[in-house]
Amino acid sequence: MSRQFYHPSFSRSLRLCRASRRYSYPFRLACLSCVLLLLASCGKKEAASQEPKSAGPRVKWQFRSAHYALSHPALSPDGTIYIGTSHGLQAISPDGKLQWETALNTPGTPVVSEDGTIYVALRPGLIFGVSKEGQRVWQPGYGLIGFAAPPALGPDTTLYFMNSVADIYTFQPKRSGQKIWSLDTFREGMLGASTILPGSARVGVISTNAAPLITRAGSIILPRQNFLDSISAGGSPEWDLELTSGSLGQAALSNDGIIYVGDNQSVLFAVDSSGSKKWRFDSTGSVIGSPVIDIEGVIYFTAGDAVYALNPDGTLKWRFSSPSATHLLTSPALAADGTLYLGGEFTLFALHPDGTLKWNLHLYSPTSSPAIGPDGTIYFACGYSWLCAVEDSGSPLMPSAWPKQFHDLANTSNPLHDGN
Repeated sequence: MSRQFYHPSFSRSLRLCRASRRYSYPFRLACLSCVLLLLASCGKKEAASQEPKSAGPRVKWQFRSAHYALSHPALSPDGTIYIGTSHGLQAISPDGKLQWETALNTPGTPVVSEDGTIYVALRPGLIFGVSKEGQRVWQPGYGLIGFAAPPALGPDTTLYFMNSVADIYTFQPKRSGQKIWSLDTFREGMLGASTILPGSARVGVISTNAAPLITRAGSIILPRQNFLDSISAGGSPEWDLELTSGSLGQAALSNDGIIYVGDNQSVLFAVDSSGSKKWRFDSTGSVIGSPVIDIEGVIYFTAGDAVYALNPDGTLKWRFSSPSATHLLTSPALAADGTLYLGGEFTLFALHPDGTLKWNLHLYSPTSSPAIGPDGTIYFACGYSWLCAVEDSGSPLMPSAWPKQFHDLANTSNPLHDGN
């Protein structure tokens, strides 16, 4: 049976046209024209209702923690999101529900190992391993002064912790709770030459807020106070370079071994694998978080109220200034389609690869740099006690040399970590 079309206006018009047979030809023609226009209008409305809605960002969910000071998130392969808070480590499901919480005293950014164990460094100076079910499975019991950054994760679950006075400690949790080796920042009259790293261990002189990173050759790079150091996997100093009179931040590493690191005095440095400075770029404000690197070797970083894109030779490619003088708060993260995501005051920004604004989404102020999941969901701490999840075009993290702070979704700071 054929499908009948019914519309009240159409029926009334049809009756009018039938009645119009008693009238002149021009009147009947006008009547028929009205009916045809009505049909065309109905067809347009029906077609418009079937058109897909335009794509754009939307808040997928917001999880409110019972605590505050949320860390940079880590993601496991099953999609679970881990965050440190003022009172413990929390596991959040991909749909934004609390799975479990382990009480710890202000854990920082989590690092997820190959077997799913989550390692955290506490701000007061203790270190822990927590199973993916939320049980404490490793607790060496060392008091290591304090931490402001996560460890780097190397082969055989080797962990490299750097504390706030720039000492470095190495552990292998699968073997024991004892440290494998350590190197200490200079303490007057206390240390032998073989254990000394340059700088000062006096608390409050120059605090270290950066994590170690691991090179493809296995060396450990340490942005410590105003020095950049390279240490062998066995704990032998390889070189050190005093870069700034300020304090260095989180570093990034290119595929050819170039280290990019910024300071709190508006400078981004490039240093090669032998410890020689290649170039410096002067911006207009303190470098925020970590530089990131795309598949072409372009370096992006946030400084002051601007985002910069530099060519590998250190020349400026473009500069994006935040609209309406919005304060930028985080380093960027790179999606596979070239989009850059970063946080500003009450805003998440998305930039096109050419530095033009793609969109800005108003929400709680991001307090961590973004992490981009395999389905393209953008996760970040926001508003001090919230974890936000935002959808855009669905593009995952870029498979480049250094696409986000701490390199990958597990936050290993290791370019040899399998997958993002």
